Amino acid sequence: MYWPYWYVLNRRRIIPALLLVAAVLLILLWGASSLFSGFTGSEKGLVESALNRTLACSSYRYSVEVKQGGRDTLTLVEGERVQPNRVHIRGSMQKSQMEFIQIEDTTYMKDPWSDRWFTLKGNSLAQSELLMTEFNPLGLFNFKDVPEVKKLGVEKVDGAKTVVLELRPNVVNPFLELKYTDFKYRVWVDPAEKLIRRAFIQAFGPAGGDSMVVEMRFWDFNEKIKINPPAGKIVENK
Repeated sequence: MYWPYWYVLNRRRIIPALLLVAAVLLILLWGASSLFSGFTGSEKGLVESALNRTLACSSYRYSVEVKQGGRDTLTLVEGERVQPNRVHIRGSMQKSQMEFIQIEDTTYMKDPWSDRWFTLKGNSLAQSELLMTEFNPLGLFNFKDVPEVKKLGVEKVDGAKTVVLELRPNVVNPFLELKYTDFKYRVWVDPAEKLIRRAFIQAFGPAGGDSMVVEMRFWDFNEKIKINPPAGKIVENK
């Protein structure tokens, strides 16, 4: 059989190159199988599993940034929550420092100019529109249904491999439904743990009104987190 002259000269180079390509493909296939281990089913199935498992967590730590119109930061906080009603958050709101601790039906608010803490009874602040997202960020994942789900790709979040999904849910939140008419969510789901690691939420007002952007991260799910009353001087509100 006659072999082309270029093949005779270059086969020693071609064969190692083909072996190298085959090895790279095997590595990519192994990485894909590792990423999606534990994930079998549709994107909607993954979203449903992740929502159920994340909402069922007994504790977690988180960060929340809320922007008006996607530009001006209204609040930027880090917090920790132990279900059902223990929360500790610290950060800034309207560029002012703040720190709150909620224990059952009592909320402690730190005076930013001293070490004193003031109390608010009846859980009114934690349930108000003002800090609802900061006290209970997973409350934004209360949906009637999720008719639209689209996979955008894969990314790492804090070292964990995640699937990036875009959702168009119908929300169950009287405050949000009163101000906004359309919602778009982007969530980073850990397919192995079935947990939401990150979220980017856009809420759009009617007729070009103000929009809201919320960015969240979650970690330390189901860890032993202790949230106790503050150690500083406590001033009881009468």
